[in-house]
Amino acid sequence: MLHTEPSFSVYADEEGLINIEKVDLKVEKGSHEFTFAKNLSEFDKLGGIIVGKKQDEDGVDDYKKMVDQDPSNPVFLKNYAHLLQSNGDLDGAEEYYFRATQADPKDGESLMQYAKLVWELHHDQDRALGYFEAAVLATPEDSNIHAAYASFMWEIDEDDNENNETSPVEESLEIDEKCCDPLVLRNHAQFLRQTKGDLAGAEEYYLRALQADPGDGEVASQCAQLAWELHHDKDKASGYFGQALAAAPTDSHILAAYAKFLWEAEDEDQHPDKL
Repeated sequence: MLHTEPSFSVYADEEGLINIEKVDLKVEKGSHEFTFAKNLSEFDKLGGIIVGKKQDEDGVDDYKKMVDQDPSNPVFLKNYAHLLQSNGDLDGAEEYYFRATQADPKDGESLMQYAKLVWELHHDQDRALGYFEAAVLATPEDSNIHAAYASFMWEIDEDDNENNETSPVEESLEIDEKCCDPLVLRNHAQFLRQTKGDLAGAEEYYLRALQADPGDGEVASQCAQLAWELHHDKDKASGYFGQALAAAPTDSHILAAYAKFLWEAEDEDQHPDKL
């Protein structure tokens, strides 16, 4: 027996792009097994339907109202950015993709789309690279993100070869030494550590990120962990952990990392023969 309530889950994707509560649908009773929505045209205002389809001004305005009503909703922000991009407003799309990455830093698609626009609009290699790497880390199984990242790397390698024919591909992976954007530096450090296994390189970029933003507790914690893991420098690690805890005293990840460090350091003091 089918449910008698109206169900629109068939229109929603796995990310829940459609929010029925925001739609003014009038339900009309049918038979004892079915119900019907009279004004299904309301779906034209939903993110899951409008993506990739150019909207008129009324459609844009309607969706903008939804974003204004819930300005920190990452799904609304991402869908509105999709809409603006479909309508050719790339500057507007860039703004709302950025806001979506702020609302949900783990959304690989938003990170990727923002990276693509940063590269397309500004040719900012460092910033685009940082967001592409963050996208890969957020959703490493997403083939579309890997394809976009590979395309970006191919383009910057081509640009490098035009400027310097002897420049190796690996040089395109470097962040400019003058870059002082803490988010770009942090993302690159995370990428080097988790994807490349380059702990020394990760330490360098975490330190640069911390210098750019001394109040980032997560970065200070990563500096502490690497100081201990790479150099076994107890004093330096303790200093960075102190900075991390001062910046984010309730962060469970930082507290866990600090507890692990204290346990290992104490065990080492008690059993120096393990070194």
